[in-house]
Amino acid sequence: MSIPPRESLGWFTEPGDCHAIADWLRKSASGRLVISLDMLCYGGLVNSRSPAVQLDLAMRRLHTLRSLRRDRPDLLIYAFSLITRLGTTVASAADLEIHELLRAYSQLVDRVERLAEQEARTELDAISARLDPSVLASYLEVRRRNHAINRAAIQLVADGVVDYLVLAQEDAAPVGLHVPEQLALRHQAAEFRVNDRASIHPGADEAGLILTARHCLSAGERPLGIAVDYATDAGADIIPQFESQPLRETVESQILAAGARPVVPREADAILFVHTPRERQRDITEAPPLGETPSLSLQAESMAERIRAAKAAGRPLGLADVAYCNGADPELIAALAKAGAARHLHAFAAWNTAANTAGTVVSQLCLEATGDRAEPPRPRAASARFLASRLVDDYGYQSQVRQRAIARAEAARADPYALGGAWAELEQYVSAELEPLAHSIYSELLAGPEHGPLGEVVISLPWRRLFEVEVELTRYEESKNLL
Repeated sequence: MSIPPRESLGWFTEPGDCHAIADWLRKSASGRLVISLDMLCYGGLVNSRSPAVQLDLAMRRLHTLRSLRRDRPDLLIYAFSLITRLGTTVASAADLEIHELLRAYSQLVDRVERLAEQEARTELDAISARLDPSVLASYLEVRRRNHAINRAAIQLVADGVVDYLVLAQEDAAPVGLHVPEQLALRHQAAEFRVNDRASIHPGADEAGLILTARHCLSAGERPLGIAVDYATDAGADIIPQFESQPLRETVESQILAAGARPVVPREADAILFVHTPRERQRDITEAPPLGETPSLSLQAESMAERIRAAKAAGRPLGLADVAYCNGADPELIAALAKAGAARHLHAFAAWNTAANTAGTVVSQLCLEATGDRAEPPRPRAASARFLASRLVDDYGYQSQVRQRAIARAEAARADPYALGGAWAELEQYVSAELEPLAHSIYSELLAGPEHGPLGEVVISLPWRRLFEVEVELTRYEESKNLL
């Protein structure tokens, strides 16, 4: 697998080099492509929220795919694009208020205009009065431009230029300006008879993984069957934070977009366990202290035991922890450690939104299953390393270290969303806190006595803020019996 040079992909709010990326696509020797239309048209996901690129230029960049198809009719092209989120990019603490106002505005407009809830008019007027008119005008223009590109992408599917398309709904809610946009896109896909080649569902950052998995599965003789085991049925029907539909629908959509199919357990090639929210999905910062909520402990223990029992069937096992958003449930991690169940897993995630997490685990399960089917079976070292890095990131950093780092930044009068001159000191602090925790997580959850120590762990804050961390395991102890 090859990707464009990293320097061409941009950095946070600095756009990628769209010309260089288009040139790289034209010169690529690969017969299978996964293309981010946001990167091709705007220079990346973050820059898709900026009005800097006009519609006519974005459209010309999109039509690079038409010439690519004309020159290489044998290509298999999978593409993804995002349906615009409710808010905007938070690149500093000052941006947070604008982001929240735009989220509220978008939902209130939909309630008033589409759902005719006139009682929401007063609140809408109040929010509108607080928004800078130029900021609101720019936000709405970005939405119109991005929607036009998404409509054009569906046209590319209908014209045979793109073989499969994912339109992923970034951070949203059950109501908002994205709802009529989604309805229009679904209607267009149905009108053009491409419903089977265009998926519309919650998500964002995992879409490239999903389409990579689809490429790997497309060569198989039969579709991969994935059985889903939810911690509770009630939890599967909850609409997670930042999403617009029940969890169950999103998980099924992710499975289908990956080229697999949902099946009953007896027909499964792989099993996906989903640790569901209770009542509603909260942020990881709202998690109660370990052991203080017996119902959560019991659910976590049940998940761990079901995973341990499923090991006997010899199928790849994945665990999507969506009990909270933005981090792993400490109760679940404790239960996995107690039952020794984590070392039976082939995939794990618990990051950001439920769709991000579910799509990541579905993708890794698919890749694991195709590796097992290969002759001879592919080595599992890279996959095991990724699993370990997810545990370190999603539990070690997001659930344990990040809030302490934010408190330290605020005490130093640094902005957690834009660390500026405090970046080096905060990165050193995060590394010092997380590196020993990474070894502890590995020792307690994954390693058996025969595998030795984890090796070197490199920690960085790539966007010079505290929302995300980069975890690189550079000397991982590899073994055929690692998990």
